[in-house]
Amino acid sequence: MGQPHPLTEAERQRIYEGRIQGKTIADIAQALDRSPAVIRKWWRRVRDEGVKGLRTRQRGPRAKGTLARFDPRISEMALKLKRDHPRWGADRVGIELRRDIHLEGLVLPSRSRLATFFKSRCPECVASHKPRPPAPSAPLAATAVHEVWQMDNKEKVELADGEIAVICSVRDPFGAAMVASQAFAAKTAKYWRKLDWTEIRLTLRAGFTEWQTLPDEVRTDNELNMAGSPRDPFPSKLTLWLRGLGIKHSFIRPHHPTDQPHIERNHRTLDGFTYNTGSRADLIHLQQALDQERHTYNEAFPCRASDCAGRPPLTAHPELCQPRRSYQPEHEWVLFDLQRVYDFLAGFTFERQVNAVGVVSLGRDQYSVGRRRVGETLWVRCDPIAREWVFLEKVEEEDNVVERELLRRPVKHLDARSLTGLEPPSHPISQPIQLTLPCLAP
Repeated sequence: MGQPHPLTEAERQRIYEGRIQGKTIADIAQALDRSPAVIRKWWRRVRDEGVKGLRTRQRGPRAKGTLARFDPRISEMALKLKRDHPRWGADRVGIELRRDIHLEGLVLPSRSRLATFFKSRCPECVASHKPRPPAPSAPLAATAVHEVWQMDNKEKVELADGEIAVICSVRDPFGAAMVASQAFAAKTAKYWRKLDWTEIRLTLRAGFTEWQTLPDEVRTDNELNMAGSPRDPFPSKLTLWLRGLGIKHSFIRPHHPTDQPHIERNHRTLDGFTYNTGSRADLIHLQQALDQERHTYNEAFPCRASDCAGRPPLTAHPELCQPRRSYQPEHEWVLFDLQRVYDFLAGFTFERQVNAVGVVSLGRDQYSVGRRRVGETLWVRCDPIAREWVFLEKVEEEDNVVERELLRRPVKHLDARSLTGLEPPSHPISQPIQLTLPCLAP
């Protein structure tokens, strides 16, 4: 009894099983040729800690560090690879560790362990990541006809004559009506192009004219021709034109086409209706088919969208024929209020860096601020009364950061003619116009 070598894990397991079977400490000690004190020690441990109490405990202080339990050569090589290649991530370093013949047969750390190791041992080589902003909420659903119109483009429609068309469509999701569909020639020398914002304006204007109304809101995706540059908060010309008419331009969440499923389904429906040899002959026949099928859908098609329940949209929602805000194309010049545009722009602050020739860009227009400010960062706001851009700098005064006005520049190309594409009427309008004032959310 009293052998100097410690109990093996198999012997400890026999202690546990013996006690479970009802054997006494003395019986188990005699069977294993050990002292009762040893048997009692291991039985108490497994009784208090469970089966994991049978495992051998590491003696001495625990090794410190994320990779302390791995072979020291692994941490040395991982650290060298990361410092030699600062832009390599944990996955890329892991590949090289697996390729290293000197580490063959060793257990390698996981991606997460390597990443933690790099943060503690060489933080200067680890890229800092800003926390993601909270995901925007889904846009609210419409509660009445002509409250929200959804707009989108179906691209790369190939025609029999070799032309490639892009179809811009507008739909009322609440009334399930096909509001407008315009086909545009989009073939280029290389392949095809996206629509210009003026072509989208033309489609919306056709919808305004046919239904004799302005909606409260137009919802689109975040494409450049609709929303402007994703790296610059400056509103697009389409947004400013709609704002001048008292229409809010809203956007779906990035990479969430399901935020406007009605217009996406509208593409499939209208494409199926017009998919035949005659309709796809050329652009003229395609537009004729779009107009015909759109009217057939609104007036006769047993629609199951929205709450139509198998009725045509105009039957289910006769209020579609009642203007929400009256519109006539000849009255658009009067309906368009440029002050709304400047009031809207006044809610933005644009950050701009002066380029090498002392110029900053705002909405694709160039404004000179002087060569002596090259490389400086300026902040720009719109003065809606004077209709000028106000350029500001931020300076520290008595432990506070304050803004100081530097200069002003007149706003360029944001007049009614540029945004509407219309000429002012040559004679005053004799008939009265109903000007229903919109309630625009910021």
